[in-house]
Amino acid sequence: MKKISILILAIVFIVDLSSCAIWKPPPPVTAEWKRDATKQHVDLGTLQHGRTLIVHRCIECHTLPVVWHYSAEDWLPIVNSMSHRASLKSSERNAIVAYILAARAQP
Repeated sequence: MKKISILILAIVFIVDLSSCAIWKPPPPVTAEWKRDATKQHVDLGTLQHGRTLIVHRCIECHTLPVVWHYSAEDWLPIVNSMSHRASLKSSERNAIVAYILAARAQP
């Protein structure tokens, strides 16, 4: 029984450790994002605010999926569906979606 418990703990530890290694923080907003911000009719400050919200509100509960796993059209409903859990205002939801769409457009 003791060997099984140690084996289970080892597996949990390895899985937990590997999941941390995969996570990457959202990319920072840079001056190169200005083109994408202009297309969306937002400024770089809004994109930075969206990133900050992701880091402080979304990542509290879960890791983020890779932004290109979903289409641009999918992101607003995804963010809206989770916004009540994070107590996001409409402007905050819009900033998060703007950030995600700009991040999707980066090379």
